[in-house]
Amino acid sequence: MVERSGRKAVRDLIDQIRSDPAVLDGAVDAARGYAPLIAQLPRAQVRHHVAALINVVIAAYSETGELGEGAKAADELAFDRVVQGVPLAALLDGFQAGRVYAMSRLIDAAQDAGQTDAVLGALVELDTYSHELRNRLIDAYRSREAELARNGYSARARLLRELFHGEAVAEQQDGHQDYNAPTASSPLNPARPYHCLIADLTDPNRAAPLEALIASAGGISGFVDGYLCGVSPRLPAVDRLLHEVLVVASPPVRLTGLSGAYQACGIAMTAARTRGLLGLQTVTGLALASAADSQPQIGCLLAGSLLAKLDPADAFHRLLAETALAYLGHGKRTDTTAVALHVHPNTVKHRLRRLGELTGFDAGPGPAPQDTLGDAVRWWWALTVWCNEGSGRA
Repeated sequence: MVERSGRKAVRDLIDQIRSDPAVLDGAVDAARGYAPLIAQLPRAQVRHHVAALINVVIAAYSETGELGEGAKAADELAFDRVVQGVPLAALLDGFQAGRVYAMSRLIDAAQDAGQTDAVLGALVELDTYSHELRNRLIDAYRSREAELARNGYSARARLLRELFHGEAVAEQQDGHQDYNAPTASSPLNPARPYHCLIADLTDPNRAAPLEALIASAGGISGFVDGYLCGVSPRLPAVDRLLHEVLVVASPPVRLTGLSGAYQACGIAMTAARTRGLLGLQTVTGLALASAADSQPQIGCLLAGSLLAKLDPADAFHRLLAETALAYLGHGKRTDTTAVALHVHPNTVKHRLRRLGELTGFDAGPGPAPQDTLGDAVRWWWALTVWCNEGSGRA
């Protein structure tokens, strides 16, 4: 009778804490905080997996009495982490940290309700399902790891991680080829420059089409720090897929320069994502945006100085600022700006004139004394920050 009431009490406590999103967030933070390699992965992806595992354990305890089909969530997690290069030890560290956090919240809730003694046995039963799930994770991980080792994917992904993180590429041992010297079996030639590629894609199950596209350009690909990456002697051909996913590419560099190119691509990808860009983008094309984003305080000071008389709540002021930003982005040409904005060139001129009356922005014909590259950059930077703040993207 005590056991039955204990199970009911635990189910009630589970329902209570499941309704609090802070519990799931706390388990995610615990997993990422205890396992640094898990922390490198996108938070949303870790949150999805943690929620799935918690639901599997709860369903087994409260409904089915076994993991059953729900255990496929463990298989999916293990498969993803193998592809992403997360070691089994790190995966288990994150799992254990999340488990301890969730159990501690249940125990705290039981103490608050004065039911600690009644639920103790039921909590032990609940925890047996988490141990069973842990074993399922281990088996699935090792199975997937062996599969990827057989088809050569693991070696290629390991090579990318070594190159991108500036590590010395391992000499030939345990089947790992020395890629510092050109050989018949090496996929990369040290005498040849390569583009570094980072895709804003974190789900290994969606990676195959883009991996095939990189391979068609003569490159190799794999997951590094949770994102699909690659190196290729030439850029992938424009494809429908490249219009649906953000991919950032560096100029071609030698193997020793890939570490710096990878860091630059990561910075540029953040700038592109902030602006809602998709498709194939280049580090050089995003250079100004990346530099501006890295110094937000300077941008805010510029906006405050140059655009002080603009009101973010005024729709007309916003229209003027967005028109000026488009004007600068189109080489200060009213005709191409008008086409981009779907308005008449005279409309563009009128808006720029009104903006000039409010802020001193000069769009008149002919180069003015202050019409320098630096002046254009300052106005672009100020307008970008001002428009982003008003749209909530800052």
